[in-house]
Amino acid sequence: MKLSQPWPEGYTVNKNSPFGYRTDPITRKRKFHHGIDVALPVGTPLTAGADGTVVHKGSGASGGNTLIIMHAPDVYAVYYHLQKPSDLPKGAKVQRGDKVALSGNTGRSTGPHLHFEIRKSKRWGDTVDPMPFFSGAVTPAPLVTDGIMGKKSWAAIQRMLTAKGYYKGAITGRKDRSTVRALQTFLNEGSW
Repeated sequence: MKLSQPWPEGYTVNKNSPFGYRTDPITRKRKFHHGIDVALPVGTPLTAGADGTVVHKGSGASGGNTLIIMHAPDVYAVYYHLQKPSDLPKGAKVQRGDKVALSGNTGRSTGPHLHFEIRKSKRWGDTVDPMPFFSGAVTPAPLVTDGIMGKKSWAAIQRMLTAKGYYKGAITGRKDRSTVRALQTFLNEGSW
């Protein structure tokens, strides 16, 4: 899935705050950073990177005012440190480019910026590097052809079944009853 960047043109990701390990700007210790940071003036409009649904809005000590938009069953965009809670209610449908929030400096922050994450679920820490989502379609690594149906194989099946409308669950990579039922329905209908 390709996302549009949710911040305005002219602003870039802070090279000292990429996804992955970095020196924490507050503790000065090496720590994993689950997103990317973009310095923005307070009140800068932020937009939806793709069509989706608001699944969370709230506030916390670390992230400050927060918004989470689900773009796909395994693609959740997280906006931290917002100026104020988003005007959008939970369950609101958004389209690519819609204004969803204003940047701010709330929570555990050293200055006005957007901390942006992509998660595979709504759960904290279930993150992936957001940058590939801006540069083009994210393609999973090729599967090993070894005759074993492991987690990567089941995740590929879940993604395919989701795209075809047969599977509504999370992309877990686990062989569970709902995945098998969706696969059986797909095969029985001869849609392949």
